[in-house]
Amino acid sequence: MGYWRQMFNTAGESTTLAAMNAGTTATTGAYTPELDGTLKKVVVQIGYEAATSLVEDIRIEMTCTKWSPNTLHFFASGNGIRTAPADAQSPYEFIVGQPVSTNKGIDANYIHDSGVPVTSRIRVFGYFE
Repeated sequence: MGYWRQMFNTAGESTTLAAMNAGTTATTGAYTPELDGTLKKVVVQIGYEAATSLVEDIRIEMTCTKWSPNTLHFFASGNGIRTAPADAQSPYEFIVGQPVSTNKGIDANYIHDSGVPVTSRIRVFGYFE
């Protein structure tokens, strides 16, 4: 039986490639899986922090030396300026199937590829077996 974990998060607005926070912390760094196994899915959730949030294209790069290729790319798109009341943004789900182990951390970086981001929040979840 598998389990879901929040692997990364950020409340940043970077237009250059920047490190994401590990897990649910506010500290950048690698996420370390709890068990050896397989990362089956990755879900990217774009949230918003204020009624004035503006989020457009986002790219996330996750890297692990256990993977081949070592870097996986994920994307998500915002839906323009958020106004109150705002509808929830649907998550982006990706099938991965990469091996993981407790002694190999996974790093993640993100970039807002277009537009001028304002008060964005990104969460990355993984489904492990």
